[in-house]
Formats: sequence, structure tokens, C-alpha cells
Amino acid sequence: MTTISTKPVYLYNTLSRSKGLFTPLHPPHVDIYSCGPTVYRDIHIGNFRSFMTSDWLRRMLEYNGYDVLLVRNITDVGHLQNDDVETGEDKLENEARTTGRSAYEIADYYTQKYLKDSDELNILPPQINPKATEHIPEMQAMTEKLVEKRLAYVANGNVYYDVSRFPNYGELSGNTVENLREGGHGRQQMEVAEDKDAPEDFALWKHGDENRQMNWESPWGTGFPGWHIECSAMSTRYLGEQFDIHTGGIDLRFPHHEDEIAQSYGVSGKEPVQVWIHNEFLIFGSLKMSRSKGNVILVSTLKERGIDPMAYRYLLLTAHYRSKLNFTDESIMAAQNGLNNLRDDLAALPVPELSNGKQIDLWSEKASQV
Repeated sequence: MTTISTKPVYLYNTLSRSKGLFTPLHPPHVDIYSCGPTVYRDIHIGNFRSFMTSDWLRRMLEYNGYDVLLVRNITDVGHLQNDDVETGEDKLENEARTTGRSAYEIADYYTQKYLKDSDELNILPPQINPKATEHIPEMQAMTEKLVEKRLAYVANGNVYYDVSRFPNYGELSGNTVENLREGGHGRQQMEVAEDKDAPEDFALWKHGDENRQMNWESPWGTGFPGWHIECSAMSTRYLGEQFDIHTGGIDLRFPHHEDEIAQSYGVSGKEPVQVWIHNEFLIFGSLKMSRSKGNVILVSTLKERGIDPMAYRYLLLTAHYRSKLNFTDESIMAAQNGLNNLRDDLAALPVPELSNGKQIDLWSEKASQV
């Protein structure tokens, strides 16, 4: 029987706020869930920093002898325009209404563009790439369990998680219920919805009006899932009630990941994730790169300027993943030059020779993949 040898790996855990020896639940197997894109428009390079972080994590673990299963979802329903405070229109529905196209058509179109851009950036495809719209039964089942356990309540066709029933709420982000009510971050900024018991409660299921394209029948009436329940349901479906690592951008720490913990723990009674890993923002023009700020750059934009998308991957490697990174003309051009030099150096290496005297021309192929 062959024993698989793994090397020790140390990871920084957002939850514990410390670095420690990583011990998988079922070594040498490692399960990772990575929050994926919301496919209502082109995915910009700031978003891709998160996906590349999980890609590097996967490659590093595999290099050190671990067998990695990576799940990265596609959010194609339920992500509201103002996700922190749960207001505004579903981003897919809004895009459909303003463009006159089908929400499903939009989601498929931008999913394909995202996958193409991922390939341009040499991001390994996840073994599982689930779409939220294909997992509505799992989301409804999880919501039903939370209602049965009185951790959630139904009001006017909506289902809300009762945050007061989860005493550990806020451990990941520091946004405790007390801080929220005193004016900290997130949902305290909104007026309390008439059917909510408290402003910090969040939606598991939303009533959908007749003008929505994406609606499903449920025990609570016609509607659609809340954004947070989607990832809890899909991670549980493919990785079980407990798994090793969850990744995402630092902006997802609250409320998205905080709410995931509350939901998943509420159903299973177990801590769902061993290690939380969050990457910092990409900064452009002194602001976080985001569509709402109007300062996004796409992979196609880089190519139009004659920049190899791999130069952006190279640029990200020049900064720690938990540090903000400034994207400037100077930095991306320096990265392009560094990439060119690296490729030249690889191509100039002598061709390796096998023990039987035959040569293998690997370096030119490897150089083209850098």
C-alpha cells in the first residue's frame, strides 16, 4: 500500500486571526469552496484577484502532496444591488429589464465570458462549478430546516434568519449584533423592513413579484433564494456539513460569509469551515476597483492595450494576498516586462536529458504557460 507524503502547510485563518499549521479533516484530501462571480456583467480584474488566490492556494496544496477538490460557484440569481443592506433589485433581473434580454440568457453569456477570461489568466478550472439556479431544492430544504428549528421565521412570503438565535454571530467579521444596532456596519443602515423582527435579520427566501423572470414555487409562495443561502446550500451539497477551507474577497467577510456560518451551523450544529481565507482589494485610482465606482478594468481591456493577461497574474504575485494592491500603468507595464524576462530565461535553459540519452523539449512549452 502506497503512503501519500504531504508537507506541512501554514495558513492564516480570518476567523482565528492567526496563522497555524493546516490540518485537513480527511488528509491528504482537502476540500475548498471559493465564492465565484455574479454573472450579470463582465467580471473585472479586481474580482479575478479572488479567483486567482484560490487557484494559487490549490496549486500550492497540490504541490505539497494534497489531493484538492475545489468548488467555485456561479451566482446567477438572488444577488441584490445593495447586498450589504439587502435592498435594490436582483442584479440579473435589473440587467434583463434595462437591456430587454432574458435573465437566463444574460447569465449564460457572462458565464461563458468569465470562463474564457479565467483560461486567459491560466486559472485552473474547479472540479465543480455549480450554478445557483440549479440548486434551488437544496436551498429550500436548508431554509425549511432553519424554520423547523425556529432559527428562521416566515413573514409575507419572505423567510428571515433570526440572528438573535445565533450567539456566535459576528465572530468572523467583528460585526456583533450590538455593534450593528449601535451603528457599525451593514444592515443597521437600513430602515427595518415591516416584516422583519430586527434590522440584523437577513433573508433566506424572498417573495418574488409577477414581473420577475426568475421565480420558483416554494412552501412560502413564489419567490427566489437569498444570496447567502445559495453558498451554504451548494457547499453542503458538494463538500458536506464540514469542510476545510473557504475563500473569497475581504468584502465578502460581512455580511455574506458571516451569514453563511449562521445558516450552516444552524442546520448542522457544527462549525462548517476549518479555515477562512480572504484576499484584499485591488486599488485603482485610489479607490477599490468596483463597478459601482466606475473604475473597472476587464481582461479584454488589457488585451486591447497590448498587455498579456498573464502580466496581471504576474503583478498579483508581487504583493501579499492580504495586502491592498495598487493597479497603475507603471505597475502593469513593469509586470509585463518581468513576465517577458522570465519567459526568455526559461526558454534559454538547456533541454533536460533523460537517463536513456533522449532529450525532452519541455522548457519551451513551460515558458509559454508562464
